Amino acid sequence: MSNRNTKFWLIPEFNNLELFQANAIHYHYARHSHSGYSIGVIEAGVGGNYYQGTTYLAPPQSIILMNPDEAHTGYSAEELPLTYRMLYPSVALMSQIAIDLQIKRLPYFTSAVVPNKTLARQILSLHSVLEKSIDRLENQSRLIEVFSTVLLHYSDVEIRSIQSAKEHHAVRLIKDYLHDHFSSNVSLEQLAEITRLDRSYLIRVFRQAVGMPPYTYLNQIRVEKAKQLLQQGMAVSEVAIAVGMSDQSHLNRHFKRITGITPGHYRTMSISSKTNSL
Repeated sequence: MSNRNTKFWLIPEFNNLELFQANAIHYHYARHSHSGYSIGVIEAGVGGNYYQGTTYLAPPQSIILMNPDEAHTGYSAEELPLTYRMLYPSVALMSQIAIDLQIKRLPYFTSAVVPNKTLARQILSLHSVLEKSIDRLENQSRLIEVFSTVLLHYSDVEIRSIQSAKEHHAVRLIKDYLHDHFSSNVSLEQLAEITRLDRSYLIRVFRQAVGMPPYTYLNQIRVEKAKQLLQQGMAVSEVAIAVGMSDQSHLNRHFKRITGITPGHYRTMSISSKTNSL
């Protein structure tokens, strides 16, 4: 997927809200998850997505809704070029909007693909406005209005919270360890030692709970850390070493498989977004 077919930018004012636009792409994203929510609209083509154990197909004008930390793929289905726009609001941003709505728990989207042409147009309009407008009041008002509508219509705050209380204790130990040691060359033996589980069972428990094996989760953590450093302007080669990747090509490969763009492109667009916001 070439850079001319994709565009990425940040809105620092909204807790570094990430926006992504893809135009007529043929691409298959590796299984991954996002630390925040995912809200988007398919403009053309059919989006394919394996999420929560089910394959979803999203036709044009359908809305994509995904929760934080839930593994999924993404691809252009039916051999059609795929055009779509995505917004990735943080948990903190959505939590604040939920509080304003007097929602006491973290919102949880119950459907991955929903048909609502009116709301889809509103999301697309918001995406376009945030790309071009410098009017703070308009940007703030549109964002809160659209995200509030999404939460009120498509989230279930009573049934499930983002962090499941039933999550296996070992899974939490592994997650915490990988977040604390992402720059190290972590071994399976280390994970087995802290969880007191045999290696095969450990992998099976983690994959069942998280949707991916520990090594894939570790690479995702490294990509997220890399994004933070790239936003600060650090060179790609330095970022690769800082996050525990063996070299720049290693970072490039995993970064693009998850985000769809290269670290260099992400760095350039991040710096440009912050410069334009000043």
